[in-house]
Amino acid sequence: MHYTVINIFVNVSFITHQGKMTSKIKVSYEDLQKRCITLADQIVHSGFKPDIVVSITRGGLLSAYFLADLIGVKSIEMVNIESKQWWREIQDMTKIIKDFSQFKVLIVDDLIDSWNTITYIFSNYKFDRPNTKIAVIYLKEWAKIQADFFVEKITDEWIIFPYHR
Repeated sequence: MHYTVINIFVNVSFITHQGKMTSKIKVSYEDLQKRCITLADQIVHSGFKPDIVVSITRGGLLSAYFLADLIGVKSIEMVNIESKQWWREIQDMTKIIKDFSQFKVLIVDDLIDSWNTITYIFSNYKFDRPNTKIAVIYLKEWAKIQADFFVEKITDEWIIFPYHR
């Protein structure tokens, strides 16, 4: 059987949280990997050596894999969280609630555009906060929670990652 994969991007304008039109940034797999290399350099140079990487899936899954490989962490755990209705509702589809409090943890996501996902994770999962750091590729300027490591701070751009359909 032969399958053809076709990526189609519709040219659509998006309305931001402030009611303004926003531009789109299309990120390729290669660009995502390069940004993970930049992020890994920041983490290594900071001296932080996590025991495990916790991916906020699904968006953070590829970045978590790349980062864990680059910084030499063998253990990747997942928290399956999804924001809905412009971040007003959090859906947690994680099957096993985990206690991360015994580890140095690097939480990885592709983007922090609100504070709800990270706030939810810290409220519903156990972490040793001084030994927990957050790494993201993109950080919205208006996010109330700041990442410890990030590649690019953006305003209202809409990010289209390669795994989005």
